[in-house]
Amino acid sequence: MAKQDKKETERLYSEEISLTSHVELSDYVQLNLRKIGDYRRAFNIPVIGIAGTEGKTTTKRMLSAILSQRGNVLETSLDCSTASGVTSTLLNLSDQHDYAILELGILNQKQFELAVKVSQPTIGVVTNIGEAHLATLGDKYLIADAKVELVRNLPKDGFAVLNKDDDLVSDMAKFCPSNHVVKFGFNSRAHFFANRIQYLGPEGIQFCVNGYYPFHLQIYGSASIYNALAAVSVARILGVGFEEMRSALEKFQLTEHRGNLIRASDVYFLDHTYDATINSVTKACESLVQFRSYSSKLILVLGDVGNPGESPVKTHLNLGYYISALPIDAVITYGQLAAYAVDGILKINHTRKEIAKCQEPDELIQTVLNSLQPGATVLAIGRKPQGLSDILQKIIDAL
Repeated sequence: MAKQDKKETERLYSEEISLTSHVELSDYVQLNLRKIGDYRRAFNIPVIGIAGTEGKTTTKRMLSAILSQRGNVLETSLDCSTASGVTSTLLNLSDQHDYAILELGILNQKQFELAVKVSQPTIGVVTNIGEAHLATLGDKYLIADAKVELVRNLPKDGFAVLNKDDDLVSDMAKFCPSNHVVKFGFNSRAHFFANRIQYLGPEGIQFCVNGYYPFHLQIYGSASIYNALAAVSVARILGVGFEEMRSALEKFQLTEHRGNLIRASDVYFLDHTYDATINSVTKACESLVQFRSYSSKLILVLGDVGNPGESPVKTHLNLGYYISALPIDAVITYGQLAAYAVDGILKINHTRKEIAKCQEPDELIQTVLNSLQPGATVLAIGRKPQGLSDILQKIIDAL
């Protein structure tokens, strides 16, 4: 593509404030999108679009780690949650890139469709459909209806990579315009499945892909196994061998605040302070429980859940019911809504757990420090706006 054409496209884009602009700007926005789409079509490289409720960033980074061994990878930045974020990434495409990986973390259905149509992925990955965005889209069926646009708009020779264990995702195969559908999961009927799983606490997880290819990753829960399987699926489509994938993934480190492990003094911290959804809390709690054999005490620090649906109180009460059955020794909540999780625990009469409700940062810090003991493992999970990551760092600094 000529430099002048690229400059003109960038100029048009820079003047656009939003892809959901006022009606009087719609003609201009559509013209802009067509120009960006034309720019994207000038590059005949694999473009991977990743959508789903959770795991998009981890899947993207795992896949990038694999493909970076073979060539130059362009990927969306962290926190890419708008169509304009995707299009600005596309405008950075150059002849130096061999692959593009686009995280489609977009809540608004119209923006999602625009992002898919302008980016034209050749491979579409859907990690899962949960209930994280109920406040915006109504229910998980509407979420699935939005994400299916990624599969529906694939080219006739494109590939859909779908989670077989999630029925709503797996059923998206019927909308794929090609016969190239690859499924991953724990189900042995998936094209790429994990078995022989061993949870090793602070040493990560060992598992086999398709019963034969062993992997040992520094990940700490089943959700990250799914992310690895999605990355493996795409890498195999692109001709990458298992040894090459293993070499990349065994060096992979989780992104900060998205489930990474922090060792401080003689205490382990699982840092999930980037976000908290209904699904991510339950999965993160599972990862905490997997530290049971390696810990003297399991402590959950729970912040408010984001987008909890029409009944936030009931959502947090239900989380309490779920947590009450887990072998977690202490539950410390932070926030007005999270406090209802403690009420849920008490309603099930699991008073053997050590419980506390906190509303202020200093109160939370002191409560956690008082609860700690040598060999403990702490899971901290909450919404980014609550500032739990900063609070967690102060706890660690105090050790």
